[in-house]
Amino acid sequence: GKVGTSYSFPVLRRLFQSEKSRIRAEAALSVGRMALRNLTDSSVTAALTRLLSDRNAEVRWRAAYALMRIGKNLNVKALRRAVRDKDARVRMQAIRALGNLRDYAALDDLGRILNTDPDWRVRVQAANALGNFPLAAVADYFSLFNQTPHVRHAIIEAIGSSAKHDSTGYRPNSREINFAKNQLEQLIRSAHEDSSFSATEVGLALISYAQLMGKDALDLVVGFAEHPEPRLRARAMQALGEIGAAGIAKILASHYDQAPSIVKIAILNALTKLRNVPSPTLYLRALQEKDEVLVALAADGLSRDSLKYKIYAPRIREAYQRLPKPLDTEVAQMIFQAMARFRDDAAVPLLQQAAAVPDKAYSLAAVKAVRSIVGTDSVAQVAAFTKPHADFHFEEIRKLQGATATIETRYGSIKIKLFTEDAPLTVLNFARLARKGFFDGLTFHRVVPNFVIQGGDPRGDSWGSPGYSIRSEFNKHPYLRGTVGMASAGKDTEGCQFFITHSAQPHLDGRYTVFGQVVSGMDVVDAIQENDVMQKVTINE
Repeated sequence: GKVGTSYSFPVLRRLFQSEKSRIRAEAALSVGRMALRNLTDSSVTAALTRLLSDRNAEVRWRAAYALMRIGKNLNVKALRRAVRDKDARVRMQAIRALGNLRDYAALDDLGRILNTDPDWRVRVQAANALGNFPLAAVADYFSLFNQTPHVRHAIIEAIGSSAKHDSTGYRPNSREINFAKNQLEQLIRSAHEDSSFSATEVGLALISYAQLMGKDALDLVVGFAEHPEPRLRARAMQALGEIGAAGIAKILASHYDQAPSIVKIAILNALTKLRNVPSPTLYLRALQEKDEVLVALAADGLSRDSLKYKIYAPRIREAYQRLPKPLDTEVAQMIFQAMARFRDDAAVPLLQQAAAVPDKAYSLAAVKAVRSIVGTDSVAQVAAFTKPHADFHFEEIRKLQGATATIETRYGSIKIKLFTEDAPLTVLNFARLARKGFFDGLTFHRVVPNFVIQGGDPRGDSWGSPGYSIRSEFNKHPYLRGTVGMASAGKDTEGCQFFITHSAQPHLDGRYTVFGQVVSGMDVVDAIQENDVMQKVTINE
């Protein structure tokens, strides 16, 4: 699926007829992977549809996944039958396919599933699918109450997505839209009381409310701009970016100076959503920060209009020179790209120095920037290798063969089998960090229902690292339910952030290092919500 061409389709069609279910399943998944590369074939689509009735559930869910990836000219009746499949994996992928098609005939099916399916992951997928339709058509299905937290999270976001698909905007005389509006308002106002709703849910509701109400949401959103919970304040800033009305930039700037970094990051990101930023003042203030992430976001924001703000290219160079080196790789990528957008010739010597850093990802970002500025004839060369941040001893790795990791949380423990043979340096890095207590007390800062829970960030805002990068170790392990992988900003940029999947995610295969698999405690993984704490992580040899 990753290397096939249009000439592969006849072969795959024949493999669909194999007596071995594993071969049929792999052939179906290969078609899905080819669809990710925009390679499709109508005869294969028809054959995949027949596989939705295969006796083997593994074949059926992979066929449904492939059809979802193809996303056009699909058999709606077959998909509507598939959403009743006894296997949750099949239902999830068939629902995704129906949502992508935006076929109104499927609305009642999706609404029923959202409120009755026994698997919370399927209900999340139904909410996501309904979010592809205009709000007036689907609002009656969006009941926020008597739902599990993950499903409620998905419904809140779906209301905002649906609002953006409704071209007529908020209509006071629409019963359906007012139903959604009133639920969001009730949830948001509960933040001032003793409520069962989390700060995450209130923050997401603010964003969806802004997407629904536009400038009429301003007063309610601004009421949270100084909330004591930083994550809720950050989402209020995101909501202001969604409103995008005149004067928003001034409001964002007024809340910047005394804010914690997570809120400042949200403010700078919100600025990029505004159609017209009247002044670069806030970006210039951020360039003076000691926090490299804020400097990178400011550089990125200014460089998005490189003609208008070219005069400020020297400010970006100066800010870069003030920061301690080497920078975090993702930060460096953003700053170097900003220099490239400005075609800043004076930045070339700095970039050439950066290209000599013995870190291939870091060096490559600098070389790309130099070539953008001076052309492909640049003499800048990518570093030949990445210098290890520490010594790696075979005996230390050998002792980790067969090892497990245990993550203790308030819900219980998650036990992970570590894949030492397939990702030895990644496992060793994870084990070393765990043994020195690096992860203890950190949070799962990112939770995307029916996708991943992600943690291990010492900053807690998705930008944290251990101060170095390790190489990628892509392997043949697929992303199934409970697979543990390393987060990254590109090849060879992994560090300490990792994630655990709620369900199979074939599009991640071969793109993110797999280094473990949950062997017990998936109920705990399912219970984790944003900002839940990893109380302790231990390695068991």
